[in-house]
Amino acid sequence: MKMTNHQLINEEKVETKVGPNGEIGNSKLIDQSKVFEKRLIKITDGVYQFIGVGLANSTMIESENGIIIVDTGDAIEEAQEHLEAFRKITNKPIKAIIYTHWHYTMGTRAYVEKGQEDLIEIWGHELVDHNQSTSEQVELWPTTTKRGYIQFGLFLPPEGPDASTNMGIGAYLLDRKKGRTQEYIKPNHTVSQASRIVIDGINIELIPSISDTNDGLIVSLPDKGIVINNNMMGIFPNIGAMRGDYYRDPKAWLDGIKKIRDLQPTYLLGVHGNPIIGQKEALKVIEDYHDGIQFVYDQTVRGINLGLSQDELVEFVKLPDHLKSSPVLQDYYGEVTIAVRGIYSGLVGWYGNDTATIHPVTKKEEAEKIIALSGGVARVLESVQMELAQHNYKWAAQLSTYVLKVNPDDQEARQLKALALRKLSLKTTSAITRNFYLVQALELEGKLNTNKNLVSSPKLVKCAPEYMLQFFRVKVDPSKSHNINQLLGIAVTETNESFGLQVRHGVAEVFKYNPGSNSPELSIQTTGKALAEFITGELTFTAAVESGSINIISGKFEDIDHFFHMFDR
Repeated sequence: MKMTNHQLINEEKVETKVGPNGEIGNSKLIDQSKVFEKRLIKITDGVYQFIGVGLANSTMIESENGIIIVDTGDAIEEAQEHLEAFRKITNKPIKAIIYTHWHYTMGTRAYVEKGQEDLIEIWGHELVDHNQSTSEQVELWPTTTKRGYIQFGLFLPPEGPDASTNMGIGAYLLDRKKGRTQEYIKPNHTVSQASRIVIDGINIELIPSISDTNDGLIVSLPDKGIVINNNMMGIFPNIGAMRGDYYRDPKAWLDGIKKIRDLQPTYLLGVHGNPIIGQKEALKVIEDYHDGIQFVYDQTVRGINLGLSQDELVEFVKLPDHLKSSPVLQDYYGEVTIAVRGIYSGLVGWYGNDTATIHPVTKKEEAEKIIALSGGVARVLESVQMELAQHNYKWAAQLSTYVLKVNPDDQEARQLKALALRKLSLKTTSAITRNFYLVQALELEGKLNTNKNLVSSPKLVKCAPEYMLQFFRVKVDPSKSHNINQLLGIAVTETNESFGLQVRHGVAEVFKYNPGSNSPELSIQTTGKALAEFITGELTFTAAVESGSINIISGKFEDIDHFFHMFDR
């Protein structure tokens, strides 16, 4: 007799807790929220850190005639909360802002009035503006944005059992009640190497470092024994980002930690997590964090050299007890197993050590053969029920996946896999992993659809037109364009630039060009805003032409419309 979902989900007693918004998760993950209780902490005379708003801490340093702010959060609303707390200490004017890296620069407008940008020193690494403003991976935005939404729980309901927990490194990404507005202000002072500066009587050393970004600055106040950094986050770092990101090189990360160790701080302040007070305590945290990352990296490389595959390495690399128990190496955000996979992929790519994986059967064919060997779909689903009852949730999820590869609409398989993922979400201590489990469970249950356009025109319009047009490269449909060799000219009015979008037998190429006397047979003129709206699907070609947002310069409407039909919409 088959067990009901209700019986299964109550079969095993998982150590869980209920959070403030009704969310249910691993009790350790729920308890991590205590780290992010809103509070202003006095570090030492003239230095305060505010914790518990958004993902990141903000630090205030009193100078001779004003204050210096380190990091402005992810939104103006967050920065306003920080500033309100700081104003309970002093009403001195803001003299400077320092960015530790580009992630938490979007609340700056709360501190700087329009037109006053040049009156306040804004310091950052020379790459901050590049990382904040350019769009080198614009063609991946549909995927990286979606995965970012999943990672930070933005697809989950705001309340109830499936609501987000804390984010492991911070309280939340988005306060849904207040919403979020953002305005970054470009640094007017940048550094590319270790630099000693003086801001309103305060001696500061800015030291470039790499962690989860390549534009980090370690902020040292040598006269106070304070170091503010983004290299140590109070939890195991997210080295293998599931949402998709550049390879985060642990060796480069370790170099930054060594630079902090050389400073011998008495007060160790992170962009994430609680401040560490006392030199002995700070050096212990630095040692644990350094050794945890180095152990995982070195043992992964050791395993690679021993011939282990990525999957085998996950079982091979285990933190020793003294590091596994360290408070600053807990898997509340990144996980050791995911770091191992990220390191493996970053160093040696996808191939392991089994040539059968070079040209394997398709996943659907594999599923069909597994199901046949098992005695059919009904027998596989019976096995899934049994595995769930025995608390083998990983295998239950994998078994049900075989059925879904053959028939994605099999409702029993969908519900059983969703149940397995829900059980796994209760076991994990990682906020990221919990969010991924729950989002897919909700999709399988038919309660959520993440296949929506998350790349809006306001975001896209910030890109240069050349970057915007790269979307067409990855939208061209070869089945509709294999016999086509055609060029469309696109003139953008604001920048007075002309681009060619050429479709050539299944390939789309974007390039700048000077039309001169050799104008293409098909050409249009548009604005950056209209181009962004058209690319994101907010504006159809017909509506754009009718409204005058897109003007046809040469060629017929029908021919240009047919040209655009070669691309995914």
